[in-house]
Amino acid sequence: MAENRSSKRFGSRYGNRIRKNVDEAEKGEEDYERVAAGIWKDKETGEVVAGGAYRKDTGGKEMLDKALELEGGMEELEEAKEEIEE
Repeated sequence: MAENRSSKRFGSRYGNRIRKNVDEAEKGEEDYERVAAGIWKDKETGEVVAGGAYRKDTGGKEMLDKALELEGGMEELEEAKEEIEE
């Protein structure tokens, strides 16, 4: 473990896995800093976005893309959209 871990401030509280997640979150995002659990702020622009507790990207987009691929893709979604619009 690194000497200057940011989660060292927690001592032995909260468990090892949680402290590792906090360390990864606070060093992992280049342009964003973790303000609180699920709240991320862009260092350059100051824009605040919601994300995961320990990572800015939760992987939701990849899961949605995979689900659409497995279910027949965008064609069915487009057909349903057209039916609703008519």
